[in-house]
Amino acid sequence: MPTDYFEQRLRAVKKDTMQAYLKMLLIPLLGLLLAGCNGLVVAPKAVALYDLGIVESLAMPAGQAPSQIQLHAPSWLNSSAMQYRLEWDRPFQRRAFVESRWVANPSELLARSLDRAILGSNPVANDCRLRIDLDEFVQVFDSESSARVEIVARAAWLPARSDKALARKEFRLAQVSSPATAEQGVAAYRSLSRQLSEALVEWLGELDRGSGQGLNGRTQCRA
Repeated sequence: MPTDYFEQRLRAVKKDTMQAYLKMLLIPLLGLLLAGCNGLVVAPKAVALYDLGIVESLAMPAGQAPSQIQLHAPSWLNSSAMQYRLEWDRPFQRRAFVESRWVANPSELLARSLDRAILGSNPVANDCRLRIDLDEFVQVFDSESSARVEIVARAAWLPARSDKALARKEFRLAQVSSPATAEQGVAAYRSLSRQLSEALVEWLGELDRGSGQGLNGRTQCRA
């Protein structure tokens, strides 16, 4: 046979042998690479869910507690996002924590807290309604190590069948949350929700004393 034939066969055998050898090397190497990639994958952290806790009922004189509490909030507070601002970086921008959320929207949580605190142990109710407009419910970071929680709400004392307010008052509450974390912010929110309940009860007491005939005087609440 021609010499060229044997040379071609020899080159073919060498090529097949080299390819087989490379496959033997690449297979374990590929396995190591895949194992390394799997090691780099970090499982996402579970989202922490928070609420405002169970507040104690506040004692009120007979007839001062409203027949019901109606809480209204703007659309941006009708989600379970836990919102915050950074005073040093675009302070007008509202942001939301990725790994921390409320179990329900803030207006629902606050309404539940107010109902329990003001209506919980006061069965003898007034005919008037208490309407709360929630304007702000946010944690503000002044720096990376300093933060505060703010709640702003407007209260209106309304007759049973009319939206013409007999009295109005704005409430602005703030409390430092230290250390500056979402979890510590929740503790501050819980404290402020209690403070708001106490401030509302105090205001209703002032209205009752200031009217001369009590909050039900001149049957205004039955209008």
